[in-house]
Amino acid sequence: MCRNILLFLMVATAQIAIGQSKYPANAIPDSLLKNAFLVIREYDLKFEVLDNGKAIETEHYVMTLLNEKAAEMGSPKFYYSEFEDIENIEASVYDGDGKLVRNLKKKDIEDGKPLMEGVYDIRYKELNLPSRSYPYTIDYTVVKKYKGLMFYPGFQPQLSPSVSVENASFELIMATGMEARFKEMKVPSGCKVGPMRWEFKNIPAFRPEPFTPENEINLAEIITAPNQFSFFGIEGDMQTWESYGAYLEKLNSPQRTISNELNAKLQAMVADCSDVYCKIQKVYEYLQTNTRYFYVGYGIGGWQPAAASKVDKYKYGDCKGLSNYTTSMLNAVGVPARYTVIRAGDDEQLSQFPDFPNAHFNHAIVCIPMEKDTFWLECTSQTQSCGFMGDFTDNRPALVVTPTGGQLLKTPKYDEKVNTILRETVVNLQSNGSANLNSKDVYAGISQGLMAELEAYPDEIRKKALYKFLNINDFEIKSLDIVRKRDRIPSVQQNIELSLPSYAAITGKRLFVPLSPLTAKVELPTQQSNRQSPVQAHSRGTTEEDHLTIVVPNGYEVESLLDEVNLETAFGSYALSAKLEGNNLVVHRKLILNSAVQPKESYPAYIAFLKSVAKSDKAKLVLKQTERP
Repeated sequence: MCRNILLFLMVATAQIAIGQSKYPANAIPDSLLKNAFLVIREYDLKFEVLDNGKAIETEHYVMTLLNEKAAEMGSPKFYYSEFEDIENIEASVYDGDGKLVRNLKKKDIEDGKPLMEGVYDIRYKELNLPSRSYPYTIDYTVVKKYKGLMFYPGFQPQLSPSVSVENASFELIMATGMEARFKEMKVPSGCKVGPMRWEFKNIPAFRPEPFTPENEINLAEIITAPNQFSFFGIEGDMQTWESYGAYLEKLNSPQRTISNELNAKLQAMVADCSDVYCKIQKVYEYLQTNTRYFYVGYGIGGWQPAAASKVDKYKYGDCKGLSNYTTSMLNAVGVPARYTVIRAGDDEQLSQFPDFPNAHFNHAIVCIPMEKDTFWLECTSQTQSCGFMGDFTDNRPALVVTPTGGQLLKTPKYDEKVNTILRETVVNLQSNGSANLNSKDVYAGISQGLMAELEAYPDEIRKKALYKFLNINDFEIKSLDIVRKRDRIPSVQQNIELSLPSYAAITGKRLFVPLSPLTAKVELPTQQSNRQSPVQAHSRGTTEEDHLTIVVPNGYEVESLLDEVNLETAFGSYALSAKLEGNNLVVHRKLILNSAVQPKESYPAYIAFLKSVAKSDKAKLVLKQTERP
């Protein structure tokens, strides 16, 4: 009898202990562990719209951190501002067995402000949760209240390819009589389970295939937007790009007045200009010389630019204020400039859609539409070339704000004809294999970005960067000069002299001479037999061309010249040739990669092309000693 009671108590105690275990890591299916550093156990986002200016958002998130690659996810941040309040935060931490470590306490919540120069009301609450050895699990719920609804949320159940998902859901609840819009991207069929509700289950992590176009990486996403909205008491309509642009024009137009003094200065500045391009250049130079970037995001100032008169007085502004200031000055001298909003960033080229008006922009620039040209200005940089966008805002839709509303236009695309590297190199080779190299290298378009940054740094930092990036085993930089040319398509010329102690390998009476001393090494990915994604050789397109002259040392001759290489493919082309001109060996190399997206079946052909390029780049010319030098 006693033994039966004891057994009953032991079983009951075990059942209670099991019942207390929550989200044990060993319950995660093996299919969700592969390729993952984080597993989302539960992700539920509910956005309830109360009226056109108020909403409540509830986010419940449970994530298991598998290893140190997920460490930064262990201290989640939640941002708030004047129009976005955090009503409540609850959180708990569980160990790998699913046992509770502790619940969140007030002292675990740090209130902070982003580290950027400016005045703004954006703050964040960061959870400092105690971590244990991996794996461990964080479970939190955050409730936010919105007072101003220009933005409805987007939902991406899988944050990155290295994250897997057990369960996720998103629901948008609209007040009676109100309507919203949504757009699905790469959402599997069957996930939409209600008018405005989606559920996702068992999404595995994966490794993106090499050379996959950014927009082809399969991460599901849903974006939503209002039809009518109210932001800081100002009513707006977002059903069309034209109507949303009209709202922005309503915010901006009162901010464009400039003083009589500035107007007179501008008129004198452009008095000798014979065309519109001259006026644009003069105003842009004035902007860069007389202002600096300083973020202003307080209240509606997060979207309404500072008055042009204030920017002129204080000589600073953020992207909104500086762009509005530039627009105002250009309009004053007869140039029809337009304030423009855009989604900026390295991977944001496909973030806006002609068929889905929404407010998810993060930057402001200036557009100047003309009869035969469209001119674009980045107003936050004191060094940017006039009319050049760079990779921060190139090749993507932008909303141009006009007096009659918004118009979606595309910024310039910089391709392999623009993004170029041209080198003219002379190598004075010695009989002991050492060499002195002099090269004049011109980088243009997107390709000049790194060199343009280095131009502003002292010589020590420039050299340190080149020691890291040059594809040479042993060298010393003897001299370095960088000259930046700020044309509409900017370029940077680098003049460099290198000492190469062991440029050519010596074997007996022969010197083995490299033909591509300054080119980057071609990386060869593992070839896949079951390719699933389309293929893109380069995200924008690039051209690299080398003219190399090797001065053959006395007492040596070329044993044999290389066969000429000419490759033409759908991805681009490659050419390599060498010839003798007197006592000089002249080598020409040219590699062009385009941005065309090719079908997945073409992947083996692209790998074969890369292998041929890599093989040719490794080739060496052989010089044979004919007499002692």
